[in-house]
This record gives sequence, C-alpha cells and structure tokens, in this order.
Amino acid sequence: MNTSQSFSTSRRAFLGGVGTLAAASPLLSARGAAHGALPNVLFVLVDQWRFSAFSHGEVNDALVQTPNIDNFVAEGLRWRKAYATSPVCTPERAVLMTGLYPHQTGMTHNDLMIPPGNRCFAEVFQQAGYATHYIGKTHYDGEGRYDTVDAEGNTGWLPGDPSRRWRRRGFTTYQGFNRGHNFISTSAGNVAMVDDDGRTMTEVLNRYEPEFQRELAETFIQSNRERPWLCYLSWGPPHTPYDEVPAEYQIYSVSESDRRPNVPAGNPGAGDLADYYAQCAALDDHFGRLMQFLEDEGLKDNTLVVFTSDHGDMHYSQNLEKKGHPEEESCHIPLFMRMPGTIPSGQVSDTLMNGVDVMPTLLSLCGLPSQKTCAGVDKSAAAKGQPMPEVDSIFCPHQGAWRMVRSDRYKLIVRDNTSPMSINSVTELFDMDSDPYEQTNLKDDPARAGVKQQLYDRLVQWIADTGDSWPAAPVKAKGMYTT
Repeated sequence: MNTSQSFSTSRRAFLGGVGTLAAASPLLSARGAAHGALPNVLFVLVDQWRFSAFSHGEVNDALVQTPNIDNFVAEGLRWRKAYATSPVCTPERAVLMTGLYPHQTGMTHNDLMIPPGNRCFAEVFQQAGYATHYIGKTHYDGEGRYDTVDAEGNTGWLPGDPSRRWRRRGFTTYQGFNRGHNFISTSAGNVAMVDDDGRTMTEVLNRYEPEFQRELAETFIQSNRERPWLCYLSWGPPHTPYDEVPAEYQIYSVSESDRRPNVPAGNPGAGDLADYYAQCAALDDHFGRLMQFLEDEGLKDNTLVVFTSDHGDMHYSQNLEKKGHPEEESCHIPLFMRMPGTIPSGQVSDTLMNGVDVMPTLLSLCGLPSQKTCAGVDKSAAAKGQPMPEVDSIFCPHQGAWRMVRSDRYKLIVRDNTSPMSINSVTELFDMDSDPYEQTNLKDDPARAGVKQQLYDRLVQWIADTGDSWPAAPVKAKGMYTT
C-alpha cells in the first residue's frame, strides 16, 4: 500500500469534516476572528513513561537520551514532584479528564467508562469556542478494546447518532481507539484506529503508530489556524509491547553497570528495558518534530504545550513490574509545560503536583473558567513562577490496594485496608530527600515518630475530605453507560 497517498486521502476527508464543522458553528467562526486572545493547547499524553527515563533530571536513568524533550523543558517548566493520582491507565486518564479522584468518579480500575454526569475539561474548551480533537488511545470509554463498538453493536463516536455524542467528552472530532497496543500493525485486523466517521484507518499499516498520529496532529493544527484549538495527542508507547519500535531507535544495551540501586543483582528485565528506552527515544524524536512544526507554522508563541504520562513503569525496581504501585518508578511521572510569555523558561518547580491538579491548572493558564466539580487545585501561580499558598501534601489513592500521602520531603504508605485503620496500619515511611530510591523504611524509626503521626493524620483528613471509603474498597463505575 502507498501509505503517503492513503494519508493524503484521509487528510482531505478530515479537512472536509472540519470545514463542515466551521461552517456549522458561528461560535467557532467568531472566536477565530479573535484567536489571538486565546492560546492553543497541545496536550501530549504518553503511556507508562516514568519520571526518571529522561537525560535530564536528578535521579535519571543513565543510558536514555531525550535531547528534544530536554530542549523543550529548558524552554518551559519541569514539575519535579508530579505524581499520578492512581498509577494505572483508566483511573489516571479519567483523573486527567475530570480533575476528580478515582473514588469520586468510580473510575478505579481499567476498562470502565466515565459516568455521563462527570464534566471533562475538553467540554470547557469546546464551549469557549475551541476546535477540539482527540488522537490515539482513550481508555476511559469502557470495555471495548480495539474499536469503539460496544457489545450491542453501538458506537459512541459516529456523528450520525446525536444521542451518544456525550461519549466524546467535549472532543468535536476524533481519530483513535479506546484501548489496545499495536505500535506497528502488519494486518488490517490489528488496526485499532478509526476516524471521525468510524472508518478503520488502514493508512497506519506497517507504520510506526506515533509517527502516523503526529502527522494527524499536524493536519488538524494546520486546518484550524484561524481559530483556537485543543489537540489531545495520546501516544501508546513506551507501554508494552516494548519491542514494537523501528530499528533505527534500537540503540540501547542495558548491562549490570546500568542497574538502578533498587533493582536486584543481575538486572532482570534488562532486554525489555533496552527496548523501553528505544520507545522513549522514538517518541523524543517525534515530539521534537512536532515542536519544530509548531515553530515553522508560527504557532509556538501562542500555544500551551503539556507533556505528561498516565503512570510509570517499575522495570524490576523493588523487584516489581509494570505499574499500580506507590513506589517512585510507578507513580512519579513527568509533567512538563511550555507557554511563552506566561511560563518562564528554564523553570523547575518543587510545588507538589497531583494528577487531579492538571485540569484546574490548565484551565487557569488558558484563562477559562474554573470548574466547581474539580477536586484538584489550580497551581497556575507556581507554573508562572509566582508565589502561591503552601501545598503541604498530595493524596494518591489506588483501588482497594493502598493509600499514599506525599509531603515535600516524606512519603507515607498504608497498604493494610483492614478496619479500623490506625497509626499501626502504616506500612512505609520514606525520606525522599535522602533516600530517592526508597531503600530505607523509617516507619519504626523513633526519630521519625512525629513525622509519621503528622502524615498519618493528614492521610485521615484526605480520606475524609475527598469522600474516600477506605478501608472499604470504593464503588466502581460501569463498563458501559447508554445515556
């Protein structure tokens, strides 16, 4: 198949669709005339990229090289203490969409659907006149895996069914899929992506999916130059399968000397980690190309760019794998922002940042109204390098498995969800300043008894303030809502 010709055909169809949207929307046309007052937003979400897997930073993985993201960070802001609220795909993606904790939406596990009554941040942008577009994996739309068709054969994305448009969550146009990971599809049956009309996007066959999705983002941006736009680009790597990455990026070999201090001797999983770094290098390349595109198009100065991940990857740190853990490699995430003229360049913020804080902060940076539905805190002042009230701690609750409180210096974890909870329920206490690899548990250290009590009391308060049912497991949302 001639993929470049196929992409051009898809591009013409997509441009026709957005042309129809512009003609049908006086609000968008009116906003387009005053576009200079509203910043564009490019939100790049990656899947399973941990905080340390960059060539910048204090506790970084020594091998991986990310020059383009490093340059981007130098032009904007790096949140040094940003955490996934609940470090698993669906829960955290719902957190980013709603600004709510998983137990407040019921989005506590994978493959659930955001309930219809929860307001999502793209709806705010849409109502402000933005052209809003989603590209890639959503994984907050229920049980469907490789397409958006439910068990009854209904689809939530096709524009021909207005009664189900609410499942778009404020994204007027869409090119993606709900869940699944095929980064280089070699047969049409493995292609997950569908376009705005529900057509399987076979143009991605035998191509690296993030490259194809980057081109889709560029097409959307070019077609909306005369109006403010929000483009949500959700890349699948560096999630498994780690080895589905073009050969040109497979340049890493991980040895015993590269082992992190909290990984067992022998460096188990070294081959997977090498492929993981290759995925990071590939995304760094395509992110750099996307940033160059914004600059070439004259859009850099009026675009807020956000780069973050839904969670990290343990890769045998603490002898654990994947995600869903309160350890740093799983829950400590990258969060970078660039907004020339608003966010000072080269800024590093130590303000604690939680996933629930992203939505209110993003809305504030764009001058859009705050939402009373958000549980998170607007931290745009910190993003701008301005003083803001002290953030004493953040709260990270994960399913019925554990609760974590992170203060500026310490991390306290409770894994025992038996009732009643008490100070004796604390399972770990770490000094993150002196022990970033979490190798010395201080929960029984008499010298830290006061810190332990203070953070435990704060945990109890967080549980009460957010309506958490802990130690009882929270009630889950449904895998499918029909209205």
